[in-house]
Amino acid sequence: MASDPDKIPTAAAIWLARLERGLLPDEGALLRIWLRQPAHREAIVEAAKLWHGPDIVAVLAELVPVGFGQAPPPKIKIKHRYPGAILVGVCVGALVAVMPFVVIYRHMPGVITRNDQASRALPWGETAYTTKPGETRAVTLPDGSRITLNGHTQLRVLFGAGWRVVNLDYGEVIFRISPQPQRPFEVNAGGRHFQAPPSMFDVRVINPQAIELLVLDGGVTVRALPWHWPNTPAEARLFDPDAFVDTTIGPLQAARLEDQTISRYPITAENARARLRWEPEQVIYVTP
Repeated sequence: MASDPDKIPTAAAIWLARLERGLLPDEGALLRIWLRQPAHREAIVEAAKLWHGPDIVAVLAELVPVGFGQAPPPKIKIKHRYPGAILVGVCVGALVAVMPFVVIYRHMPGVITRNDQASRALPWGETAYTTKPGETRAVTLPDGSRITLNGHTQLRVLFGAGWRVVNLDYGEVIFRISPQPQRPFEVNAGGRHFQAPPSMFDVRVINPQAIELLVLDGGVTVRALPWHWPNTPAEARLFDPDAFVDTTIGPLQAARLEDQTISRYPITAENARARLRWEPEQVIYVTP
């Protein structure tokens, strides 16, 4: 490859890219020939240490074992603007700038994406309700049930002639269910399925496979998971038979459901009020 000093960094970047994807049969010999020039070795070592991981540095150490990684003797250099180095620097800078948004998108869904119905195509008849971080929202549903959304929440509602189904994608919601025996009220959240008669309860999604359920009045039935035996020792240690039968959480009880386990515990009315203190103009009636 060309030995023009202005083109050496570009050639080094090309060889490093080839090393990343794996050298072809005829490229190994060509790389060794290219590395005979000290300026070439110096350029590729410097670029590898700046932009590549230890695996590429280790490969270069085998190809250039003598003096690899040592600082070159002091000399006067004329600074050049290397197109290849500038391009790599721009790409790395863009990656550093984008990474925080990627983390927020993965761990806080809805913060970056739009929180309204127009942000995605909803099935016919489905309605979405959302809130931004720090915002709450109270809604009366068509059946008379009332819901209160905590901040950073997304809820989708689909009512039909014989059903009422709610999908809580993320966030926290307080439900006050109106009586309609012909249409059971069902909630899907955190990979679990609930059915609620007239009752009042709170559901908080911790992550896609974990939720907290708090019942203030009435009762909520946690539907059983499909039965299966544990497949690994890790699954055997966490195996919870209660997860595979319907479980009813009664008034002033709470439950945490995570993966394939369920743990429930009693709460007091004071605990419930403190837990739901975020609700605006809070008026909570709990079963004594």
